[in-house]
Amino acid sequence: MNRFLEILVLAVLVTDASAPAQEPRHLTAAQRRILAGPALPAPEAAFRFDRPAGPQFTEEQRQAQRAAAQRVMPMVLEAYRSGAASVRVSPGDYRFGKESWDRDGVVYALEFSGLQREPEQTFTIDATGATFWFDLPDDQAPKAHFSVGFKECNNIVFRGATLDRATRGHVEGRITALDFAANRIEIQLSPGLTVPTHFSDKLEQRIVPFKADGRFCAPLYALQQGGTRLKYRGIAPGSQPGRYWVTMREPALLDTIRQPDWQRAYGELGVLQPGDGLSCVYAVSCAIELVRCRNVTVENLSVFIPKGWGAEWGGDGGHLWKNCYFGPRPGTSQWQGGEGFMFCATRHGPTLDNVTIRHTMDDTANFHGYWGSLKSVAGNRVTFDLNHEFRRTVWRDAATGDRLLFHDRTTGQTLGSATVTGRDGAAMVLDKAVEGWTNAIVEWPDHQCAGWTIQNCHWQDNYQRLLIQSGPGIVRNCTFTRQGSAVELNSVMPYVEGGVPRDITITGNVFTDVNPIPHGAAVTVYSHTFGRSAPSFSNIVISGNTFIRPGESAIALSGVNGGVITSNRFERPVEYTALARPGEPRRQQAIWLARCADFRVEGNVLTDPGHHATRDATTGSPVLGYDSQSRNIRLDAASQPGASR
Repeated sequence: MNRFLEILVLAVLVTDASAPAQEPRHLTAAQRRILAGPALPAPEAAFRFDRPAGPQFTEEQRQAQRAAAQRVMPMVLEAYRSGAASVRVSPGDYRFGKESWDRDGVVYALEFSGLQREPEQTFTIDATGATFWFDLPDDQAPKAHFSVGFKECNNIVFRGATLDRATRGHVEGRITALDFAANRIEIQLSPGLTVPTHFSDKLEQRIVPFKADGRFCAPLYALQQGGTRLKYRGIAPGSQPGRYWVTMREPALLDTIRQPDWQRAYGELGVLQPGDGLSCVYAVSCAIELVRCRNVTVENLSVFIPKGWGAEWGGDGGHLWKNCYFGPRPGTSQWQGGEGFMFCATRHGPTLDNVTIRHTMDDTANFHGYWGSLKSVAGNRVTFDLNHEFRRTVWRDAATGDRLLFHDRTTGQTLGSATVTGRDGAAMVLDKAVEGWTNAIVEWPDHQCAGWTIQNCHWQDNYQRLLIQSGPGIVRNCTFTRQGSAVELNSVMPYVEGGVPRDITITGNVFTDVNPIPHGAAVTVYSHTFGRSAPSFSNIVISGNTFIRPGESAIALSGVNGGVITSNRFERPVEYTALARPGEPRRQQAIWLARCADFRVEGNVLTDPGHHATRDATTGSPVLGYDSQSRNIRLDAASQPGASR
């Protein structure tokens, strides 16, 4: 069966009528009307090296575009101040420079600040047919550049714009040769790209391998572990004009693609050969950010800026992203395009509906707050070490009534809670004395994007995770295809990003080759403290999904209290690990629970033609296994021996 039709059929089969009908929260009536509108198809983005580079402009045209850009903000402000319901940016090309800075931080190249309406008096900026180009310097990470920003805006609709970058900020092309002895790969540079004369060998200097038809080589994400084995040292002229040698920092990539077991497990998706592609990352851009905003709607947006992310920073939140596309410009030879999302410490989480994300270099989405690191405690007054991100979000937004959860920063043990009653200069005033908790780190559950929703989205050929560090949240009716890492429930204490996933529902989705690396799981947990008493993840519902070829177990949870895993379909779990790493210890069941409690596992179906999943000694089932520290795990008869096929 055609793979697309296979996925479509499976998606229908796994629909679970018993899944909770959680609706997006904190949307205005105007936003709900937009949410109920039709889902627009994503642009066709089939990849070919022989396509053109994209729009090219003369210097005269670029000057005209810069002149047109200077008229955008005055026109928007005039309409806003007149009380108009909307303003129309005419179709065409508009060219902006780079951001600037003042004492409050970044001033975006195109910045909308202080635009506010009442919920039923939204102000719409309709840029349908307009492309905003950004002439950004070819700087290397960790330096970043910023394109479109909304600051302290309420009830605004930003519709129809296309965002792109003039200089590309990366190097990519078709592989022409593999030099195993010299640990380097030669590429024919794709049209429209240039190679910097110097590489910093810092944060983002890594490669992303892909097949000639554009599929990400997701199994090779296994080399991301340790952070160095996909990094390159530099790019130098190659054997012919237009060709360049990409020299790797370590030999792991070229060694791996020659391993017979690896080739047997992954086939063409796990190897590179002449004709395939290599994208070399070195720059970071912000495409669009919502800063301290409330109920902003971003609709029909297309982002083609390589490694250009979308982000929300603090404020009330409750934003809607509808019919958006983050990826390469369709119809071109560009493989790398828009980046994923960062959702940082809003009071209410966003809703993503029919958002397409392709070819990211980092997390597809990341929901989190920030840990409050205590500086001093005196009675009921606490002060914090104000790192930049905590200062610009939680500290700025904290209000009377906010709840603080205190955890021991060494063991992770929850010490207790307190409530904000006010401020006294640099101190936060609480409703109780907390001087006994001086070794604590503070969780702010009111500033962790609670109530986020991802629905009807299509994310494929992406490098890394959907990272969940907060809740409640729901992921439903989406497709995830060839994603290097997992849907990860995450809590790392006392790292900067903070939160504990609670009340998470994952339902009605199709996961194909998600975290296909050896020992990988499509839905997994990572938590860390300096001790083992971290707050437990709780109330995790995984229902009505289809999992096709995960790296090992499809679902691998640890330290979760309270959950439901029902009516999922598992196709060929364990197989990749069994073939790629024969002889290594591995989890043998489609579901693996470690240190979990109070789980109901029912109605799941396993398809395992290679018989790589085996019966667990405790459960007697190839569907579910759990360790001796798990308790009160309820398994139905359908998951007992003989349930697989």
